[in-house]
Amino acid sequence: ALALSLALLAASLVPDAGQVAYGDWHWFAHFGAYAVLAFLWRRALPRAPAFAIAAAVIAFGFAQEAIEIVGHAHAFELADALIDAAGAVLGASLAKL
Repeated sequence: ALALSLALLAASLVPDAGQVAYGDWHWFAHFGAYAVLAFLWRRALPRAPAFAIAAAVIAFGFAQEAIEIVGHAHAFELADALIDAAGAVLGASLAKL
């Protein structure tokens, strides 16, 4: 969970990282990455409520998108942050099961 968090943080600072996935794959990559991230954090911290894990991963996603303003030199992408949030909710929910 920590390694993926650091990888996502590093990707927000590398300008070409956004070029890995195009079109619909771009949103799938965001959704999948944050679903896996929340799943891993929930499994790593089993006593933490799934709601708290989802909220923390959602906050991380919004922060990562804010960092991309500098790293990728573009405006804040609210749609990406919302897709990240949806993935976080799914990942935390699946880990709770």
